[in-house]
Amino acid sequence: MKRMNLKVLLFAAIAFASIGTANAQNTQNIDITAIVPSVCIVDVSSGTTMTFDMSNLAVVGNVLDFDASTILAWRCSAGFNTIITISAGISGDQTNRELDDGGTRLSYNLYTNGGYGQVWGDGGAGTGTVAANGTGMAVANIGTSEVFGRIPLAAAEAAPPGTYTDQVLVTVVF
Repeated sequence: MKRMNLKVLLFAAIAFASIGTANAQNTQNIDITAIVPSVCIVDVSSGTTMTFDMSNLAVVGNVLDFDASTILAWRCSAGFNTIITISAGISGDQTNRELDDGGTRLSYNLYTNGGYGQVWGDGGAGTGTVAANGTGMAVANIGTSEVFGRIPLAAAEAAPPGTYTDQVLVTVVF
């Protein structure tokens, strides 16, 4: 009888232990990761163009170059700082850009500031770039950089009438 009671007692202990483990918990951590990339965009939705007003070309005694400017808008990820470059256009030479009217060329250039001392290019061969400092991708964080253009008076005086154009590529390097 004692053996039987011992078996019943042992069975009851095992059953009770398994009921107790039915409420046991097993925990595990889940690693969560969010990757925010370094991103910059040039916003040309406003139709970035530059037009030179050469209406005073025929004014006697004009001794001024022809200047124009336009605004580049850009946005970069918060804390991401980089540079903006501008390509050479059709001339293939950032330090000697040219506008074209069906084969006739008109010299001009683009500059990093209104003092016209630093040609805006890729940072090589006598050109400079402009810094773009990221404050976030929200529309409220749009940064701007002014591009200054100049046609030398002598080039304008030597050019036959026409509509001269060029297209340059603006790049935010990252």
